[in-house]
Amino acid sequence: MSDDAPTIRFYRPGDEHAILATFNLVFREVCGPTYVDRTVEQWRWAWLDNPAGHRISLAIAPDGTVASQYAGMPMVYETPRGTDVFVHCVDSMTHPDWRKGLKAKSLFVETCLPFWDHCKAIGDALFYGFPVDAAFRIGQRYLKYEMMTVVDYLIRPLGATPLPMPAGIEVAKVDTVPPDTGALFAAARADKVCMLRRDYRWLAWRYFENPQRADYEVWTARRAGRLVGLAVLKPDQGLAPDSATIADWLVPERDAAATDALLAVATRRQHEKKKQRLLAVFPPWSAEWRALEARGFVFTPSANWLQRRLIHNVNDPAITAEWLASSWWYTLADSDLA
Repeated sequence: MSDDAPTIRFYRPGDEHAILATFNLVFREVCGPTYVDRTVEQWRWAWLDNPAGHRISLAIAPDGTVASQYAGMPMVYETPRGTDVFVHCVDSMTHPDWRKGLKAKSLFVETCLPFWDHCKAIGDALFYGFPVDAAFRIGQRYLKYEMMTVVDYLIRPLGATPLPMPAGIEVAKVDTVPPDTGALFAAARADKVCMLRRDYRWLAWRYFENPQRADYEVWTARRAGRLVGLAVLKPDQGLAPDSATIADWLVPERDAAATDALLAVATRRQHEKKKQRLLAVFPPWSAEWRALEARGFVFTPSANWLQRRLIHNVNDPAITAEWLASSWWYTLADSDLA
């Protein structure tokens, strides 16, 4: 190794300042003039405060610059065999001064390999992500990225008839996680084979401790005081132009009234914000997909604007790609896309 070659190692406290310098440089270039620099507060929330921990591999240049990063947010999933950790690979990057073409193994790949070895050694079940085109091509070639599905949207147009609020359900916007969320998660979990553990601690971290918490609205549905549903909205933002978003969803499949009540709130907020589209993401095979289609949501390819791919790399031979494609239930909250 030459004297000017980067040193590849895992995150150490204090590295966040150099990470952010490279991150903001790279994403200003990618996103253009609308990009707003990520802050140290946002970084620490995402990486140090995550209840499941973090996974960060860095290539550090001799001058202290972060030349490359491969990173992942661990997520705890409930599966038939108990709990598994899926690592959401996100915020990976290479400094412009250290990029190479696809003809040779790039520093990006060299930074990734110890990350993957470590995650496999500690028992992480799989890696997943939503890579941009360049990262997808590199990942297919060197990192065994496997395409699971194109993530398409369900969209309800502003002109659709507003959904009525059913009788017997009380909805409210809340500013803390309801203390009875555990019972609701257990009821919703009973319908699913593979699902992110949306427990009290995760919901508090994901939405209420988030430095960007003002972007989210958390709504509950109750029947005779009992919590029967929870939905998270981003009424001012979406992956499609001029859209509001249903970012997360926790409703037992059989409770049509709770579904109706939370969708009534979502469409009302869409109308109040005058957003042309109300967007949601669920697996196409799911009960939620069918329920939204029955209530005026229409299948819309993400490729109409920017195609979103869900890829994975499985570490545990007990998990198959076929099983994931038919059993892994997700919303946008399983990603950093909402």
